[in-house]
Amino acid sequence: MMLSSRENCGELASRLLSEQLCMARSEGGAFLVSPQSVVRLSGTDAFRYLNGQVTRDLSRLSEGTALPACLLTPKGKLSAPILIHRACDNPDDLLVEADPLLAESLMIRLDRYIVADDVILSLEPSQETIHFFGAAASDLPHSAILVNRLGSPGHDLPYSKLGESLPSLLDPRVIETLRIERGIPAWGCEMSEETLPPEVGFDLTHIDYDRGCYPGQETISRLKSIGRVNRLLARLDSQPGTKLSAGMSLATAEGKEIATITSAAEQWDTGAFVSLALLPRNSLENGETLLTEEKTPLSIVPISAS
Repeated sequence: MMLSSRENCGELASRLLSEQLCMARSEGGAFLVSPQSVVRLSGTDAFRYLNGQVTRDLSRLSEGTALPACLLTPKGKLSAPILIHRACDNPDDLLVEADPLLAESLMIRLDRYIVADDVILSLEPSQETIHFFGAAASDLPHSAILVNRLGSPGHDLPYSKLGESLPSLLDPRVIETLRIERGIPAWGCEMSEETLPPEVGFDLTHIDYDRGCYPGQETISRLKSIGRVNRLLARLDSQPGTKLSAGMSLATAEGKEIATITSAAEQWDTGAFVSLALLPRNSLENGETLLTEEKTPLSIVPISAS
């Protein structure tokens, strides 16, 4: 039977996405970073002030590197996961980058504890930025910033500095699949104002436990001493032909609903879907079988720390 032109286009698109995904896994690539919320901190007290607000020790912030960190509430829950780096035009100024959904709340949170400090906050326009990872991140100009966006070291470079050497960019759908495969949480999906950093693995990547005080530190230190949170981010894989989507309920073999899929994406090379969910810790520790609403079993794949 002859395929319609729409079916032909669909098959071609799937094949191209499959090729991109396989290449990105093995060789890396480049993609356009979605516009971010960026706040500049300037003034003589900017470094000291920000250092007292975040979960990382800013003395470990090296030139040309973005440091992942968290801004927390006094109860230790997320206000914002952030990236911190020095401004290229003035190394004394600090830039704080967060998800665009946090544009308003980021400025409010950063301003909250400024009393008599010489700190000026200003919103920065989000530059068009290309992120390079894997082999594609080699031989970049010195102006590229070292940053981890997909679970491994990569580099950001403003689009304006690429000149004639424009790279072939990966499809955003491929980047979303890679994000989920690598267990990278996203704001509004795996993270919200009710999230504790260790629930999404940020205790391994976004927190320095050997540093001074900051809002929420007491809770974070207590969680470390207890050694556990009640739920953890997990990756769940389907069998080929089983479609997953955000919002689907997950249940135990006994029929007890215990979680909801927070993100899902297709793996075009296998026909399967990969997803993320925050699961009760005891479900992970006991190796419970998880079923979709259609009673299809899912495989739990450990998320490796980056």
